[in-house]
Amino acid sequence: MKRLLQLVLIFLFYLFGMRMKEWLGLPIPGSIVGMLLLLAFIILFKNLPVNRHVEGAQVLIRNFTLFFIPTTVAIILYLGLFATWNVVSVPAVLLSTLATIALVAYALQRFMDRREPR
Repeated sequence: MKRLLQLVLIFLFYLFGMRMKEWLGLPIPGSIVGMLLLLAFIILFKNLPVNRHVEGAQVLIRNFTLFFIPTTVAIILYLGLFATWNVVSVPAVLLSTLATIALVAYALQRFMDRREPR
């Protein structure tokens, strides 16, 4: 029952994020808005234990590969389209992945430098 309530909490933030995206016309996905709302909730209510939703999140993490099934099926269905556009899509995916890794590494390094006492 505890895990179910934790999953409901996570999904409520997801649904609220989706609604906020629709209401405000935001250009980012509603699931990202929901995660940011959950993060803000955790930061605002510091007295609440952060790991209140961990068991429910672990259920999702353990079954994470199931979320890739629709993507894999779509790739198989549209394989001809990917074969046609691979000259453009492969470099774009590689460059965006490398840029994301570099930006996260830079931000993490800056964050860690601030936290270390000198």
